Amino acid sequence: MKSNLFCYFLVFIFFGNLLQAQDFKLSEYASVSVLTCEPGTDLYASFGHSAIRVQDPMMQLDIIYNYGIFDFYAPNFYVNFIKGNLTYTLGRQYFSDFLFEYEMENRSVKEQVLRLDKSSRDRLFNFLEKNYQPENRDYAYDFFFNNCATKIRDLIEDNGFISGLQISQTPGAQKTFRELLSENLTANSWALFGVNLALGAKVDKIATPREYQFLPTYLSESLEMITIHGLPLVESDRMSYASKPIVKVQENLYETPAFISFLLFILTLILGTIEYFTGKKLWGFDLILFGLSGLASLLLLFLWFLTNHHPTMYNFNLLWMSPWAFIMLWIKIKTRLNKPTKAQRYIALVFVLLLSATPLVHWIGIQKFDPLFFPIIGAIWMRSVPLAFQWNPTK
Repeated sequence: MKSNLFCYFLVFIFFGNLLQAQDFKLSEYASVSVLTCEPGTDLYASFGHSAIRVQDPMMQLDIIYNYGIFDFYAPNFYVNFIKGNLTYTLGRQYFSDFLFEYEMENRSVKEQVLRLDKSSRDRLFNFLEKNYQPENRDYAYDFFFNNCATKIRDLIEDNGFISGLQISQTPGAQKTFRELLSENLTANSWALFGVNLALGAKVDKIATPREYQFLPTYLSESLEMITIHGLPLVESDRMSYASKPIVKVQENLYETPAFISFLLFILTLILGTIEYFTGKKLWGFDLILFGLSGLASLLLLFLWFLTNHHPTMYNFNLLWMSPWAFIMLWIKIKTRLNKPTKAQRYIALVFVLLLSATPLVHWIGIQKFDPLFFPIIGAIWMRSVPLAFQWNPTK
């Protein structure tokens, strides 16, 4: 083991010096593979991962090039992350170390060996080595258009390293970016709920087959449809590691968004009934409902106007999670002992119209809302209508 590590060390030292002067030539036994890693449990790992493996047994070389590296400890990392100024880095590590990490996380790793001639392998390897130099390795990350999977796709297709490629892109089912994201997130999960809340109308655009490849699984599938000089680009594939079956822990129903959403709707119906028959105004409930709606709208506005996260722009969730809710809350407090004024009724009517527009926006397809949003929208609507139409319980 120690001797192997020493050999690897010498190889890296040799490459580091040699590449400064000239391009390096791999042996005829070298191979280049694309690795596709199974999604993990953390949100950032929910969509899988892609990497490139360069192996040369004659040179005792077995390296992973990984475009998915980010540094939590970089200066102003969290500020830049929130603003959408994400810098990712090309990483390089031993294949054994890379595989060990996925074995520990119990995530499958599929390997597709590419049918490349020696000159193509050399060009690709030398590009990766030069791209790994400190002055070249950082890049501006974009989840949909410039990530660990698209970097590999562009490396194969766009850089002229490989000649004779014939790329076939089967249209298949038309899917939006939102639908593609949903495939990798558990239904009725807070992760999916939050993603659908934060992302605006831009992600409801139909993605082209090539744009599907921001997801590692679709990149892997697309490689199977590429030919080189009439032969499949993927010469062979194998599982470098197959995940072991595990018993999934069922989430408690009362912890899910569906439970909270419908509970809020039912509670609103009950409170409205109590108000109608008792003449009391339970405005404390509105303090929570409208207060949370207004606070959430500030987050959506921040993501739209004060960050570079382009998928969070044009977010029509602001129809119901709206700053208008703060005004409604103020009116609710002001009218807890009195009937609403004409101006207050008009203000409430505007909010009712905004809430009523959400099903139309969803139906037309301008932006698709998570179905679990509608019970909450219904609850806010029911607490707004009485103000707009002058209903006032008898004191």
